[in-house]
Amino acid sequence: MTLILLVAGAGALLGWLLAEPLTALAVSEKQPQVKALAIGQLYWLAPAVLLLAVSETLNAILIAYHRVILQSFARLLGASSTLAVLALFAGVLQSHVLPISFIAAQVATTLVQIVALRRHGLSFQPAWPGRLGERFLTVSGALLVSYAASQAYAVFEKHTLSSFAVGLVSSFQYAVTLTNVLITLVGVTLSNVLWPRFLDYAASEDRSRLYAEISVAVRLTLLVMGWLCALIWLNAAALIELIYARGAFDLAAVALTADALRMTVFAAVPISAGLIMGRALISLGAARNVVVTGLTTALVGSATLAMAYMLDSSALALSHWLLANFAGLIIQALLLTRACGVFPGSHERAAWWLARWVAVLVLAGIATQTIPTVQHDIAALATDIVMRSLAFSALFLGLAQVTGLFSGLPISWKR
Repeated sequence: MTLILLVAGAGALLGWLLAEPLTALAVSEKQPQVKALAIGQLYWLAPAVLLLAVSETLNAILIAYHRVILQSFARLLGASSTLAVLALFAGVLQSHVLPISFIAAQVATTLVQIVALRRHGLSFQPAWPGRLGERFLTVSGALLVSYAASQAYAVFEKHTLSSFAVGLVSSFQYAVTLTNVLITLVGVTLSNVLWPRFLDYAASEDRSRLYAEISVAVRLTLLVMGWLCALIWLNAAALIELIYARGAFDLAAVALTADALRMTVFAAVPISAGLIMGRALISLGAARNVVVTGLTTALVGSATLAMAYMLDSSALALSHWLLANFAGLIIQALLLTRACGVFPGSHERAAWWLARWVAVLVLAGIATQTIPTVQHDIAALATDIVMRSLAFSALFLGLAQVTGLFSGLPISWKR
């Protein structure tokens, strides 16, 4: 914990001290107002670096104590805090609502975790990090390289998006915030629950069992996240209007943010599945594979942004997150299969399952789109969201059952 506090504290301090030069890397000089706003946001978000590091570490400790339900509750409370702050204070806080909602989520999560760990008799006492072992240094070094590439990609993302229409960066961030709620609730929670099991399989060299469990977990994640992402995609405009449309957030901002949400929400699918595969690779000590996956994601995303800039296509620029993470997921799946061993016919079965999954989502979505949209007041918007969601859910479940997508998925995992 001391090491994490030192690293995270240094990151937060750098965010404060280098706010202006870091912002210059991310924001085009063509938008001085956006640059000034970004500098202010960075001052607000810098403490969140420390809070996020602490909450993720405490979350891992809770999992070690088999307090899976409690850590899930802590994350749920954090995500709920984000949505509550966005819904209640967007009109009052304006542009500050995003960093404050993120900080609120981390504070709520951390407080629950601290109380839970104190009941186990654990408390923090500063101590200089001693020997952590070669394996730890190798894996942590690989993760640092991967995350460094990811952050460089994020800086380039902001710089590119700020060169397009005014408000595009803000709209993209609003969309990412909503998408991250799904990732936190499903992807992060499920990967943390499964991680101890992956470590057990890796320790016993039972790689066939590990691969089988990853296969089930990823298919379940794709089904759940595909369904949730499709619901948000179908109701994007109505959801944005209900959550954000107040104050300076006019109809033009609603339309721009809704478009951004449609382009980003399905990125939650590869990110959530990638979290599970990433835990498996870390359990196997495959540090090089972790680096390759991170670099692939960053390179594909950066290339997409560069192409969007050359073509002056804001739509392509908004899709970079989705394309980059799907590319990273494909590479990660191939590397994980090789790390676990070659299983005859596994690639063909996976491709056939994915083709049916895509077909079910597309067919159910097209059928749901035939429902006329009613947008007169808040009650009508809410009713429209409910009706579309129920219609799509019924179609999705029915088609998934008919096409055999649920085949081989157990009701629960057993030792």
